[in-house]
Amino acid sequence: MKTKSTNYTIEKANEELQKNAQKVKQSKFWLGYHIAPPAGWLNDPNGLVFYKGEYHAFYQHYPYASEWGPMHWGHAKSKDLIHWEHLPVALAPEYDYEAGGCFSGSAVVSGDEMYLIYTGHNEQRDPKEVQCVAKSTDGIHFEKLTENPVISVPPADGSPDFRDPKVWMQNDIWNMVVGSSKDGIGKAVLYRSKDLKDWEYTGVMVESDGTQGDMWECPDFFSLSDDIDVLIFSPMNMEGSKTRYMIGKMDQETGKFEAKNSGEIDYGIDFYAPQTFQDDQNRRILISWMNMWKKDMPEQTDGWAGALTIPRELSVENEKLIMKPVEEMKNLRTNQLVSTYEKEIKVADLCLEIEMVVTLDSSSKLGFILSSEIGESIVVGYDANEKQIITDRRGMQQGEQDLCQAQYQTENNEITLRAYIDRSSIELFVDGGKLVMTNRFYFKGDNITLSIEGEKSDIQEVSVWELKATMENKL
Repeated sequence: MKTKSTNYTIEKANEELQKNAQKVKQSKFWLGYHIAPPAGWLNDPNGLVFYKGEYHAFYQHYPYASEWGPMHWGHAKSKDLIHWEHLPVALAPEYDYEAGGCFSGSAVVSGDEMYLIYTGHNEQRDPKEVQCVAKSTDGIHFEKLTENPVISVPPADGSPDFRDPKVWMQNDIWNMVVGSSKDGIGKAVLYRSKDLKDWEYTGVMVESDGTQGDMWECPDFFSLSDDIDVLIFSPMNMEGSKTRYMIGKMDQETGKFEAKNSGEIDYGIDFYAPQTFQDDQNRRILISWMNMWKKDMPEQTDGWAGALTIPRELSVENEKLIMKPVEEMKNLRTNQLVSTYEKEIKVADLCLEIEMVVTLDSSSKLGFILSSEIGESIVVGYDANEKQIITDRRGMQQGEQDLCQAQYQTENNEITLRAYIDRSSIELFVDGGKLVMTNRFYFKGDNITLSIEGEKSDIQEVSVWELKATMENKL
C-alpha cells in the first residue's frame, strides 16, 4: 500500500463541515431544494449513479474554505431526486499522485460494489494528472485501489491536461472517455478494460474541428437509443460556449464517434461541467454545476459557495438535445399562489415554480420580474422584438449584473415558460426543454414582489406554486 503523503483526511474534512454547517444554513442565499455543500466550496458534479435503490451525487468539494482548494469528493444521496441527504466526504487527497486534489470523474456499479473513477492531480508531479479508482460495498465508505494510478501517463495523442474520466459498460467491456488536448485542439480519448484496473488505450474518440475549444473538460458519453449516441463536454476557450453536446454514432469496433449535429446544452451563465447517469426507469438524467468560473459568488462571505442544478431528463428531438425537469419536481409543489393572471403578488419565500403560456402578438417583453423594496430586480422571459429568451440581471445590486440572452423562434404563436426559482437561482425551461437557461442571482433587499410582464391578453395561462424547502444542512 502506498504511504499517505498529505495532511488531508476524510475525518478532518467531516469535522470541519460539522463545525460550520449550522452557520451556513443561516445564509440569505442558502438554497431550499438544490444540492449545495454543508460548508465550503462545491463545483463539478461527479459520480452520479443509482445504487441499491438510491440516487447518489458526488461533487468537487473543498471543506476548509468557501473557495477552490485541493479537491475532495462531497456526497449526497436521495430516494426520490428531491429530498437530498448529506453523507460523509467520500474522497480526500491523501497520496502523492493526488496531492493537488481528487479531481472530477464518475461512478459505476459492478455486482454489489460501487466504484469511483477519478483524476489524481499533482502540479508538482510529472505527469500531473493520472486516473485512479476507489471502491465501496456500502456506497459511503471508499477504499482506494492499491493499483492506483490505474492509468499513469497520458496517451501520445493527448497532453498533461488529462482528466475527468467517465466510465460505462458496453458489450461487457468497461469504456472510459477522458478529456484532453494537443496543439490547441480539445479532444476526448478512449480506453477499455475488463476489470476497471487494467486499461488499454483505444484512441481518439473525437476531437475539435479547430473551433470547439483547446481542452475538453468533463466529457460524458451515452446512448439514448440504438441509433443515437451523445457526447457532452465543457470546452475551454471556446468563444460563446460553455457546455456542448454532439449527437451521432460511435463505431463500437474502432471507438470513433461521428457527430451529425452539435449545440449548446444550457444558455445560462451559471452552468458548467454537466454529468449524466441512467436510473432504474431507464431515464438519462443530467445534473450540472450551477455556477461558473471567475464569476461573483456573494454566498462566499457566508462560508459556502456553489450548488448543483435540479435533475433534468434528457431526450433527442429533431437531432437536438432536449432537457426537461424530472417529473418528481412536481412533488415539491405545496400552495398554488396564482392560477389566473395577476399583475403582481408578494412572495414570502423565493422557493417557487412559475409556469406561463404567452402569445407572441403584441407585447415586446413577456415573462416575469422579481424585485425587492430597495429597487433591485431581475427580468426573465421572452423579448418579442429581438426574438430572444432573456434573463436580465442588470437591475441587481450584487452578483453578476448582465443580460443573458439566446435566440429562439417557434412556428407556433405561443411559448411555454417554466421557471424554478430557489432563493438565489433561476432555471428556465422553454417549450418543454427546447431551450434552457440557468443563472444565479442575489437580492440584498427583502419583501420580494413577483410581477407579470405583458398584458393580460398576451398571457394565456399563468400558475405560480410555492415549493417545499427539502435540503436540510446536516451531516
